[in-house]
Order: sequence, then structure tokens, then C-alpha cells
Amino acid sequence: MRLRTGLVGLGKHGLRYAKHISADVPGLQLVAVCRRDRRAGEDVASDYGCDYVADARTLAERDDIDLIVVAAAPAVIEEVVSLAAARGKRLLIEKPVAPDLHTGLRVLAEIERSGAYCAAGQTLRLNTVAREIERRVGDLGRLDSLIFSQRFPPQLDLEWLDDPTQSGGGNVLHTGVHCFDLCRVLSRAEPEAAFCTAHSVHTRHTEDVFASCIEMSDRSLASVSCSRTTRSRNGLIEVTGELGQLVGDHVLNQLYRLGPTGREEIALPPPTHTVLELLRAVTEDCHRDRPPTIPYRDGLAAVAVADACYRSIASGRKERVVMPPGGP
Repeated sequence: MRLRTGLVGLGKHGLRYAKHISADVPGLQLVAVCRRDRRAGEDVASDYGCDYVADARTLAERDDIDLIVVAAAPAVIEEVVSLAAARGKRLLIEKPVAPDLHTGLRVLAEIERSGAYCAAGQTLRLNTVAREIERRVGDLGRLDSLIFSQRFPPQLDLEWLDDPTQSGGGNVLHTGVHCFDLCRVLSRAEPEAAFCTAHSVHTRHTEDVFASCIEMSDRSLASVSCSRTTRSRNGLIEVTGELGQLVGDHVLNQLYRLGPTGREEIALPPPTHTVLELLRAVTEDCHRDRPPTIPYRDGLAAVAVADACYRSIASGRKERVVMPPGGP
């Protein structure tokens, strides 16, 4: 049996979901898509032989949909979850899973009250390099530091991204959450406090450059710095422990280890299509009736770090990370 799927959002990322749902995951069937731009939405619906729905609320209420994927501006998440969860539908929420921590806590309460399946789209943890570092990180012994650096071109075509009422924030929330999630995954520790500074180069209302330092519960320090200001791309991940370092780039699909004898190159398989891997995991979860491989709480834990970073930017001080009640 295939999960009848509705997709909210048809931007660059949403179109990836549409393609994979339609062509690459046999357990899924694309039933309906939703986008504010009617002409563009109808064109996509025609291409994939599915329905176009103008309003996300209408899509969430349809009886012929089992799974809803939200890959749209974070401002729509709470309403979609509220309607869908009450009707027993399964959900996949792309990162960030909420526009802010307070909204995310309300969404979490709704999910847990209804018992709805809800996965978080923290797709970077499914990346080939990130997975290999996670597999090997125990070989480093005690961890001391983690460094994440992501640099991408400006994203000026998405007007909602620079509108805090729709996006919830800028680069801290939309790029940083990937790294904040990996801080937890790779260290197996929890973020406790953050100091952050940020500014704008191309954006007017949100930040497109930031640098942060995060104190982890195992006493390691994580440095996360991201920007969308350059005509280049990189995704540095460096994990340092008492026995050596793992240094990789999740964009360039490269990884090596530094130790007492020098540098050791690590052979990797081809880059993973992370959206496809996530959809496969969600499909398997649902068919086996098991909890989400990446639960909503994990996505909200990353938003909690972003929340501390924004408070730090405003105060100029280190701020405590307030994790969701009950732990991530």
C-alpha cells in the first residue's frame, strides 16, 4: 500500500520532494500539491498528474491524504499540524520545524496530545560525510571541540525568507539549525548555552551572516558560522578529540583523519540525496508503525539553540539554551 501524500510548498526544496515522492519512493503517491502562486502550482500539479490545492488548510483536511509534507515558510506549520494531527494524518516538517521556540512548543504539545506521527526534516544528518563522521567519532576519545562552517550564495529570490513574519528569522534559523542538530548527533551531548553575533550583507530584515559558540553538556565547545553572501559553497565539519581529528566537507563530499602519523584520506561513497533518504525513512517508519527516525523533538531542539542565539544577539551576552520540557 502506498501512502497518499500531500505536499505544502513548491519552492526549490519543495520541488525536490515532489520529484522524489512521484518517481523514487514506491511507497508514496503524490495526491495533491499546494502553493500560493496558483499558476506555478497548477503547472507542477499537471506535470505530476496530481491535484492542485490553493490553501494549505484545505489540503490538511482532505480525506484522501495519509501523509502531509510541509516544505513551505515556517509561518504555515502550526496551522497545518493542528488540522492534520487532529485528523490522524502523518506529518513530515522540513527544517526549521517552527518559526520560533514558543510556536514550536505549541506544535509539539499538539503532536504529543494527538499521538500523531511527525518527522523532522533535519536532512544534513543523512549526508554521506555526516554519517561517516558519526560512525567514526567514537574513535577520537574525549571530544574537545566541533567546528561547522557553511557558506552559500545569497538567496534573494525567496522574498518570504527576508520577512520575519513568514520565515521566523534568517540564517541562524534556516541554515544554522542543520549544524545545531549535528552538534547533538556527533557529540552525543546537549547544548547548554550559546553566544552569537550576526549581521546583514544582502538582507534587510534578517541576518545572512552569523558566528556562534555553543557550550555542550560534555564540556566540549561547538563553533558554528554560516553565511549566504558568497559565490561559492562549502560545508566544513571538524571534530577534535584527544586521539585525533575528523575533518570533512559535506558539500564537497570529502573526509580525512588527522592523527599522530599525519593525514589519512577516508574513501567515501557518492553523495547521498538526503531528501530521498528522509522520504524512504519516513515511508519505512509508517509502514512498520514505528516512531519517526528523526522525531519532531529533535528538530525543535535545534530551534531551541537558534532561540538562544537570537537572544544572545539581542543581549550581547551568553544565553542559556532552553530545551523542550521532557528533553529532546
